[in-house]
Amino acid sequence: MNQDFSRRNFIAAGTALMASPLLAAPGMAQTRSALTTRRLNNVMIAVSDLDKSAAFYQKLIGAPVMQGNTAIFRIGDGPHFFGVTQMPNGGTPGFLSYGLTVDNFDPAKTAKSVTAAGFKADVIMRDGTPELWTADPDNIKIQLQHTAYGHGSGPLGAVLPPQPLRGKPAFNLKTISHVTLTNSNGPRSLDFYTKMFGWEVQSKQGPTQWCFTVGEGLDCVVFNVGVNNPSAKAGINHACFTLPAFDANTVMNILSDNGLEPIEYGNNALIKPLTCRVRLRQRANNGGSPTHALGTPELYFNDPDNIAMQLQDIAYCGGSGAQGEICP
Repeated sequence: MNQDFSRRNFIAAGTALMASPLLAAPGMAQTRSALTTRRLNNVMIAVSDLDKSAAFYQKLIGAPVMQGNTAIFRIGDGPHFFGVTQMPNGGTPGFLSYGLTVDNFDPAKTAKSVTAAGFKADVIMRDGTPELWTADPDNIKIQLQHTAYGHGSGPLGAVLPPQPLRGKPAFNLKTISHVTLTNSNGPRSLDFYTKMFGWEVQSKQGPTQWCFTVGEGLDCVVFNVGVNNPSAKAGINHACFTLPAFDANTVMNILSDNGLEPIEYGNNALIKPLTCRVRLRQRANNGGSPTHALGTPELYFNDPDNIAMQLQDIAYCGGSGAQGEICP
C-alpha cells in the first residue's frame, strides 16, 4: 500500500488538510457526498501480449472468461473481477481503471449526481450494458456500476457466462483489498473524493498516506493527501487482492515455484518483470505492533509487463499487526 511522501509535501498541504471535511471538528456541518459506494468492483489492466498474460494469471488465480480481447478473472464468488485486455498498438502496458459499486445505481440518475457535484460523467454502452465512467483530478479512470455488475450482459452487467474449470490455481483469491494511487496534488484529490464519495479514513501509513474505506468490508482506496508534485506520473500504482491464511513465506515460495524471482525490498533497481518481494512495514508507518515487532509483511509481485500487484490476508485493512488487520 506504500508510496513515497516527503515532510515538505506534508507541511505544504497542512492548511488544506485541516480544512477538509474529513478532519472537521465534531458537530461541524459536512457537505453531502454525491454518491454512496459499496465495494471495489474491478481492476482493469492493459498488457502487451494477452495470451501470455492470461496464461500467467491463470496459473496464479484461475481460469478467465474470455470476452473478445479481454480476459475476466472472477475474484472470490464474484461479481467482482480482475480484467486483462490487449493493449492497443502503440500503447503502454499498465492499469486502465478501477471500479466501484454504488447504492441505487441508475445510469442516468447516477451520472446526473456526478455532474451535479461538478465532475464529468460518461455513459457508454457495451453490448447493451450501460457503463458509467468518471475520472479524478489526475484523470485516473473510475467505473461506477450496480452492486451486481460483473462485466456480464443485461442492463446491470450481471448476467455472467459460466466460469470455466481448468486446473487448480495457486491462490484462492477472495476480495479486492485496495488500489493505491499515485496522485499529484493531495488536497485536490482529497477534495474530489470527499465531494464525490464522502469516504472516511480507515487507516494511515505515515502522516499523509491514507487508506479511505469504500463502504462494506475492508475495501479501500489509498492516496497521498499531502503530495504536491505537478510532474508526478499519476495513475494506479498497484492493486491488492486478498487470500485466506496469508503467510508471506508460503506465498513467496509459491510465486517462486511459478517462475517469479524473489528480490530484496527497497532496491528499486532490482524490480523487473516476474519478480516478487516483501516489505516489513514498521511502526513509523503504522506497521508491526507490540506483539509483532518484525513489522507488518506486505507482499508485491510484478507481472510479465512489470505491472505491480499486492497480495495480503483477508483481514488486511492497511493497519498494524501480523496481517495488517489492526485499524482504528
